Amino acid sequence: MTTSLADWISSATATIFNVTLDRSIAESSQWKRVYLKELAEELKEENKGTLPPITGEIADRVLIARLSLDPSETMTEDNDKLSVLANLPKGQTSFDYLAGAWKRSRSQQGLIRKSLSSEDAPKAQITLDETRVLIISYLGLVIMTPDMFANASKPSSSQLRQKTVSPLCLVPSLLRQGSGSLASTADPYASTPTQVSSLSDGDDNRWAVFAAHELPDVLSELAKRFDGEGLEDIVGPALSEIGRQVLQGPDDGTTTSLNQPTPSTSNGGPGGNNEALNAAAAAGDVRAVLAHLLGQQPGGGANAAGGANAAPTNQNNPTQGGEGIHLGSMEWTTYVNAFLDCSNIKPIAVSITKLDNFNPANLNGPSFERNSVLGPILRLSSFADSSPAICRDFFGDPSAKATMYGSQTTLRSTLTTIHGLHFKLFNNLIRSGGAESREAVLAYWGTACELNKKRGAMRVRSKEVSSDSFMVNLFELVMRFCEPFMDLNYSKIDRIDAEYLRRQKRFQVDDLTRLNASEPEAKKWAEEASASTTPPNFITECYFIGLRLLNLGPCKAIRSLNEKAEEMRRLKKRVKEVEQDRASWSSSPQAMQYEVFLKRAQAEVTRMESELLATEVQLLDDDFVNRLVILVSFIMTWLVRVADNGGNHPHTTVKLPLSKDVPVLFRMLPEHIFEDVCEVLLFFGRYKPNALTEPAKKDLVTFCTTFLSSGWFITNPFLKAKLVEILFYNVLPFGQASSGVVGDLINFHPLALEHLVPALMSFWIEAESTGSHTQFYDKFNIRYHLSRIFKTVWNNAKHKERLNSVASADDDRFAVFVNRLLNDVTFLLDDALEKLVELRNKQVEIDSQAFAQRTAEERSEVEGHARGLEGQIRSMLEFGNEFMERLIDFTGEEGRTKDAFMQSEIVGRLASMLDFNLDLMVGEKCQELKVKDPKKVGFHPRELLKKILRVYMNLAKRPEFVKAISADGRSYRQATFEKAIRIAYKYMLYGGPELDVIKTMVEQVEKVRQEEAEEDEELGEIPDEFLDPLMATLMTDPVTLPSSKAILDRSTIKSHLLSDPTDPFNRAPLKLEEVLPATDLKAQIEAFRLERRQARQQSKMEE
Repeated sequence: MTTSLADWISSATATIFNVTLDRSIAESSQWKRVYLKELAEELKEENKGTLPPITGEIADRVLIARLSLDPSETMTEDNDKLSVLANLPKGQTSFDYLAGAWKRSRSQQGLIRKSLSSEDAPKAQITLDETRVLIISYLGLVIMTPDMFANASKPSSSQLRQKTVSPLCLVPSLLRQGSGSLASTADPYASTPTQVSSLSDGDDNRWAVFAAHELPDVLSELAKRFDGEGLEDIVGPALSEIGRQVLQGPDDGTTTSLNQPTPSTSNGGPGGNNEALNAAAAAGDVRAVLAHLLGQQPGGGANAAGGANAAPTNQNNPTQGGEGIHLGSMEWTTYVNAFLDCSNIKPIAVSITKLDNFNPANLNGPSFERNSVLGPILRLSSFADSSPAICRDFFGDPSAKATMYGSQTTLRSTLTTIHGLHFKLFNNLIRSGGAESREAVLAYWGTACELNKKRGAMRVRSKEVSSDSFMVNLFELVMRFCEPFMDLNYSKIDRIDAEYLRRQKRFQVDDLTRLNASEPEAKKWAEEASASTTPPNFITECYFIGLRLLNLGPCKAIRSLNEKAEEMRRLKKRVKEVEQDRASWSSSPQAMQYEVFLKRAQAEVTRMESELLATEVQLLDDDFVNRLVILVSFIMTWLVRVADNGGNHPHTTVKLPLSKDVPVLFRMLPEHIFEDVCEVLLFFGRYKPNALTEPAKKDLVTFCTTFLSSGWFITNPFLKAKLVEILFYNVLPFGQASSGVVGDLINFHPLALEHLVPALMSFWIEAESTGSHTQFYDKFNIRYHLSRIFKTVWNNAKHKERLNSVASADDDRFAVFVNRLLNDVTFLLDDALEKLVELRNKQVEIDSQAFAQRTAEERSEVEGHARGLEGQIRSMLEFGNEFMERLIDFTGEEGRTKDAFMQSEIVGRLASMLDFNLDLMVGEKCQELKVKDPKKVGFHPRELLKKILRVYMNLAKRPEFVKAISADGRSYRQATFEKAIRIAYKYMLYGGPELDVIKTMVEQVEKVRQEEAEEDEELGEIPDEFLDPLMATLMTDPVTLPSSKAILDRSTIKSHLLSDPTDPFNRAPLKLEEVLPATDLKAQIEAFRLERRQARQQSKMEE
């Protein structure tokens, strides 16, 4: 049965407002239906004694009358009014009442079609909509101006603080407390864990809560009504409070939390707690309380009540508080979804970007992270710097590998969800208000970059910058906005404006080191930039902000990871050493100190392992790694494109080598862009070699080959060293790939086949001097990496062809390369074998009876020295053996490559080095190399002997080499070779035919030695002016040095210049082509030799 429209409207309106104008109805409901006596009398008087029904026309008056009732008003003699006031819900505020009215209006909507005809239903809907608009209007008004009606506060008690209507009333609804998802924790003022009904109108100490299915409509209606009229003042403080709870966890709502200080800013930032806050709470000054809770100075308008224009007072002292919410529990979902729910509504999304604490000014990095409205949810991560509970709860026992792996998998799944929600939130913000909202978001990202520029430094003070959690998450977020233009075909790479950094003002780049320009040059270049008439496109903005965040986010986190891993390695090593020395200190007075150290050190190792595991959760997450791979591939391709001035790379492959004229746009790029790519690729090489996709591998080889072959583009030698290190890690065996993840690729990649080997040779030479105080040792690391790459390409015929062509085209430079290789092998093997002798002596000393009589300190010092020697020997032999293998490769290659070793300035030194080491290995002093556990220091005597003999075999048939050995009067002994051959036979290092090659060579050496002895006897005493001043041998091709005017043999100065481009007598710069032939002296020497030869022959004839 249908109801008349008028009756239904009257009944529905009365039900929605829970009021009546009829005393009897109120009395029959036991005064639960509120009797508006004063309004009833007014209306009766206006209608000449007739009481009108409650209709939409008087809904405004009805609502005001209801809201004007003051439960605390007891000074009245009107019994009806006293009955009404006595039966009002206890603790119900104007907010609670309006929330309940809104809910009841929703309930009435479902009854329209059941109660009314199809003709009346639309009319009823219009009236109902108008009523709800009215309710929403008053709901927003009381949130912004709570004292416009009397019932603005919930009562306080000895246990519960007073609560006044404010934007914070929305917090339980935003956190879906009414849905039971967070009933015990969401309300910042909840006194006890309890679930609130989704239809609750509030009670003594809880705000009315909108159910999850109601909240979107409530927010939409508030947004529609108050857009441009204070919407920021409604949602801003609520979201700020939610952010505070993320940082510190929810309050318990008791008064003790106001009387006991918490670890937070003394001036009352978010969650602040000081005397002013206590006084405000005691006085019931809700505006002051909110101002302190939201980090404001109290006073004036909506802002003072925690409005949208809040600004922390203690801006550069980050709130500490408790550990807050972390991703280890599911609590975070409610908090993040609260922001997402708001951003789903366009006007609210726009209002969020307009909040003063959306992109607050005058803060430092940590404060920006904690006090910006979205900062707290952007720092939800696994890094220990923001979530120490993650390490404790998930990685407390690093030794339980299976459990640790499971924990990482679980947390990574959570991270994937969080990152997806971050993107949805910011995507809503960017798309909500057109260019204005997009600019606000870009400005926020830019501010984060600027405030955290110190994260790009080598040494970073964590208190001055935002956390790894915040910055890495922010980077991950921006990467999602970059993905659309970083497709596999690089179809939009031309949309990036390379001059962006010249004009942009989002973050400072003036003090950044440039790739190939000085600071004054960069400053001048920026000052000369013409003003742009159009703003940069969104692609360019996202790309360059992403580049900056890569440096300040993941790269800083990667450095921290590497540093912590190295610190842990050193500590583990120290613990092991102390344990090994236990016999030395266990009976000493310091024994207890050692035990305490071991206990603390082991606990510290566990802590560091836990933090590393937590860090790896994010940095090695598959989704995160995939985005990094896409980005670095794009950056590598873009850098090559910028360097290839005017080229169209990658659509047209770059032509190498690049022009000697480095494009200004490339020169002015911040160096960190190039270095960050290298750091990320090295990180993958060390921790996740299989991270690179096939397209990324091709980009990597193109990138490394381009800038190694055109080294003048990069002025920093350590950047070029990183390129080599990247290739090194990616040619190391991995899984089933014996030549690593790019080993096969560099053996057929066109650019690599043409330009890689010459580039490697050039950098081997350049590595001699890096400009660092550690350059002597740097070169060994660099060349070790180069050597492994040579090993990977050595069996490729095209690479060998290129090597021989380079050796033929520039024999002088190739000779320098060969000389540097020889120098390294000579130094490393000589030094390693000498230190083996020293180590043996230390071991003998330690084993002696006298050693046991020394003090614990003396024993520890000697044992420490021995361990140091072991480390040095192990390192030198690792390098030395690697370089010896390359020496074997090069001397075994027929053609110009082998010829280079036969040059007079090289062959003598090569022979001397081999003879010396062979004599050490098998000669009279070989027993001095016998140390305990030689494998521990990487000493494998048979293998080393085998390598030395192989070089002899490779060169045995060359007369130049035979002659050089014969001239070695220091180390060559026929008996040494004979013994070496016997050992090789005994241990089957080589077969008979191979060793016969060495036997034949020794026979030839002996023959040459005999001939030379006869020649020396023939020459007799040689005049000093014919002797080389450095080698004390007879010169054959004397030359004059232009600066010092000294005369020495051409082979001597060539050998010197291979290692040192200066005059050996006065250190003046010198090139070989500058020396002058001493033709007159040469003629005299030849005449001298002829004269002595003739005299010798005459003497023989006379005999």
